[in-house]
Amino acid sequence: MISIDEIHQKIKDRDYHGADSLIALGIKHEPDNADLYYLRGLLRSYQGKLTLSIEDLKYCLKTDSKHTDAAVCLSIILNDIGHYEEAKVIFDRANQSVFLKQTGDDTQVDQKFAVKHFELGDLYFRHRRFDEAIEEYNKAIILDPASTETRVKRAKAFAKKGFLTRAIQDLQQLKIERPNSTMVGVQLGLLHYSQGNVLDAQIEWDSVLENDPVNREAIAYLELIKKLD
Repeated sequence: MISIDEIHQKIKDRDYHGADSLIALGIKHEPDNADLYYLRGLLRSYQGKLTLSIEDLKYCLKTDSKHTDAAVCLSIILNDIGHYEEAKVIFDRANQSVFLKQTGDDTQVDQKFAVKHFELGDLYFRHRRFDEAIEEYNKAIILDPASTETRVKRAKAFAKKGFLTRAIQDLQQLKIERPNSTMVGVQLGLLHYSQGNVLDAQIEWDSVLENDPVNREAIAYLELIKKLD
């Protein structure tokens, strides 16, 4: 019997030929194994064979309609090629059970979906679709409220929409909760600087260096301020 973990490892190690050989052998012996079609779809996405990847992932979902990883992977690929509505339908269908779940369910499932919502949020952000980005970051935060990066990214999306006050307030609250987070301090400084509040920006970046004396971003921004004086 083919080891799914072994295929995962080969893909992780970028041994795509080895992974493809194992998957082909597995499908020969287990033609209805949804995991194998998911892995081949994942592999082909890494190889840039998106049409074939989509075919495999859709076949996986046809075989197992609740295959979370395949649904998430397919939705991300569809987003990448601009099929936003189809991607949303597929992802929402897979995601619905998470938001209807009862207390006590596996938190690892929550975290898995949180990561994918974060990735979708980043995709929307890169395409300047900030409303959708904020929506996805919100979903990720609900599922994994401990993620500092997601809340920082949401603040950046608010800022891009022109809601600078809301973005700064969110980061100030996050700074109270996580005073040693250099990520929060760097971004808060940038927002102050974008509004012309150079002194407040400098205070934030100096604070970052107190916690992380070699923080490259804070050092670079402070050097920029000195050059502009």
